Amino acid sequence: MRAILVTFGLLVSFAIYADEPGKKEGPKKHGTASKHESAAKVQVGHKVPDFTVQDVDGKSWKLSELHKKVSLAKRQPIVLSFWCSFCGSCRRVEGDLEKLAQRYRGKAAVFALDASAGETADEATEAAEKAHLTFPVLLNPDGRAADIFGTKLTTTTVVIDADGVLRYCGQFSHGEHKYAEHALDAVLHGKEVHTKTTPHHG
Repeated sequence: MRAILVTFGLLVSFAIYADEPGKKEGPKKHGTASKHESAAKVQVGHKVPDFTVQDVDGKSWKLSELHKKVSLAKRQPIVLSFWCSFCGSCRRVEGDLEKLAQRYRGKAAVFALDASAGETADEATEAAEKAHLTFPVLLNPDGRAADIFGTKLTTTTVVIDADGVLRYCGQFSHGEHKYAEHALDAVLHGKEVHTKTTPHHG
């Protein structure tokens, strides 16, 4: 499977869902073009270093200003879910990610983060439109975000509070366990996140 609601797990160092002939390789072990192999992985409870992503229109955004991308007047919690156009696990999760984005609209900023090496904005846009996703897709082809969060699999999701502190990193959900949503809800209510990390599973 291919290597990230946190809709900030972003799309990095991924294992793709299926190494099919003709499919472009994804981040790191399977092709991610990361130039930051020595970057220190941020731990839950620590502030996330500011990094830059691009939207599908080519505009650059810093992590610290992503609230503006979704027209929030001030910084709010961010959910980045690592995602790509050719990942089977993403297809299984993106519908629930869309529901989460709708449910917390105006309260949090939810994004799909595509950190796959070689992925184009057109490919990401086509996949998002096919899945009827209304939240923004961001691109991070150099894999910087994946290194920061230690992400190796798509659908890995991170929840970052309004102060830029990482509060959750792991699976978007598993069965009845809605890890990312529960973490976001706790952050929004000023409560301690019960499950702060889970094994990455994509």
